[in-house]
Amino acid sequence: PTSMISLAKRLFEAEEASNNKSSSVSFAPSVAFDTTSAPPIIPLPSSNNNSRDAIIEQIMSPTMNRPFDTTNFLHVQEHPLTPNLRCSIKTPLLEEKGCAILTDYGLYFQPVVPGSMDNGAGNGIGSRSNKVGPSGKAHVWFMDDFRAIARRYDGMKDRGLEIYLAKQHSVLLTFESTVVRERVILLISQHISAMKSLPLPCFTDRSFVESALELWQAGELDNFEYLLCLNSAAGRSFHDLSRYPVFPWVLSSYGESNDDDLSDKLPTMLDFTDPTIFRDLSKPVGALNDERSEDFLNRYKSMIQHQKSHASQHNQDAPFMYGTHYSAPGYVLFYLLRVMPDHMLLLQNGKFDVPDRLFHSIDATYKSVLSNPADVKELTPEFFDPDSDFLINSMGLGLGNLQTGQRVNDVLLPPWANKSAKRFLRQNRAALESDYCTKHLPKWIDLIFGIASRGPGAKDARNLFHPMSYIGPEDLEAIRSPEDRACAELQATEFGIVPDQLFCKKHPGKNENIGSWGDADALLALDHLRESYGVGDKTSFSAPAMMKGQQGMTSSGFSVDELGSMVGTNPFD
Repeated sequence: PTSMISLAKRLFEAEEASNNKSSSVSFAPSVAFDTTSAPPIIPLPSSNNNSRDAIIEQIMSPTMNRPFDTTNFLHVQEHPLTPNLRCSIKTPLLEEKGCAILTDYGLYFQPVVPGSMDNGAGNGIGSRSNKVGPSGKAHVWFMDDFRAIARRYDGMKDRGLEIYLAKQHSVLLTFESTVVRERVILLISQHISAMKSLPLPCFTDRSFVESALELWQAGELDNFEYLLCLNSAAGRSFHDLSRYPVFPWVLSSYGESNDDDLSDKLPTMLDFTDPTIFRDLSKPVGALNDERSEDFLNRYKSMIQHQKSHASQHNQDAPFMYGTHYSAPGYVLFYLLRVMPDHMLLLQNGKFDVPDRLFHSIDATYKSVLSNPADVKELTPEFFDPDSDFLINSMGLGLGNLQTGQRVNDVLLPPWANKSAKRFLRQNRAALESDYCTKHLPKWIDLIFGIASRGPGAKDARNLFHPMSYIGPEDLEAIRSPEDRACAELQATEFGIVPDQLFCKKHPGKNENIGSWGDADALLALDHLRESYGVGDKTSFSAPAMMKGQQGMTSSGFSVDELGSMVGTNPFD
């Protein structure tokens, strides 16, 4: 949304005015790729590959090791900052393998299969980059257009990098290791800091969360913008269906009627001063229905007894309350079916689901998350964006008929939407921004990004999910069996992953003074995984040019007006 462009400026101005809180990182000159030309791709160490990956690697090795064609450089005097690096560009539908090289002008990407980055619809990866080279086979993202970066995951591996651009949608790249990703971040940060005399913002730095919190409390960020910031900081990305941004159900009823005789009995206006119309944001979806919540709790207690009697040592056997998650690829595509049908067809092996299981009604979907023991899903940002058209079957998709004979077409809306998808989205957004929701939103943030998202806090809040939902890169590496490791990663990415924890104390209210904790920094959770990059990575490289280094830029400065718009822009709109 364009409103977030001005948000970026306010973020920067607020940080610029807080010099006493500014942090800086000194970059060691030795931490760089010392190259003057583009050498062949350096084989990077990979860990614990199973036999299938090894076979694919052997078959693809000649193609994957093809060096970057330096005739694609835009300038004769262009200086490479890195060797050729194996990497991939990822979207929810595609993974484009190739090699990348960072120069003092921009980041180049050369796909293994030339021309494969485009598609007939005009919204391929190539449409979000600039084609270069004699035959347009390579792509470049200009360094001058870089507005922010964020560390991202590649499945369960922490080796992704999302780059936010001024005039294009963001791009998500994955490298062969965390070490390579961190070197690229370091070089980009160094170069842009020197070029613009301003640090490059990193959305996954703690300083970004601190700035967002302060501006939300100051009224400079609305609830929608703030949740977008928290999602991005917690590793969620529009490029990754397994870590898609998550938003809450806000209202407690979406009653609808297709009978004109009964429609007059249903509300056509929402009264945001009435607390009874709102969902209880202090409870996870699974606990909103007291009767069902007791069933979950009883099952959890029986699992504890079973574990004690069988003395299981396996983490995946740990007791849990919910076997499904509030955000997973299937749930995202369930909501976005009408704007991303090709993604759903890929997930469903080339066909749509049974009509009765498709997203056809707001009311029916909410009733399901209140009563179905296998359904505890939350919402996506699109539910609060009036410019989104995901509720309309604008493509004329043949989605079939319900068992009642009713055709599945546009999503059925509550009476107060007056049969207008835009009105529904505007009203839903207004509910999110209401005084009631603003007052209680911190409790929901605790459930998703804070102290009630995992551990004892999650248990007390009845917010415990399957253990695989909490697995991280270090946990994955600790699994010795390649088969078990692959199974754990598949289960986590397909069935839901809990976002990175951002807060270690209860989230403060809008008008609550956090000075009792010293400053906002005392509220933020330590990122033990990411902060370990500051002392280097244990992985070594065969090439002396790729030396161990320090964590990428962690300054809290925000350098450009367009920053905020990059956080909340869906690249597939």
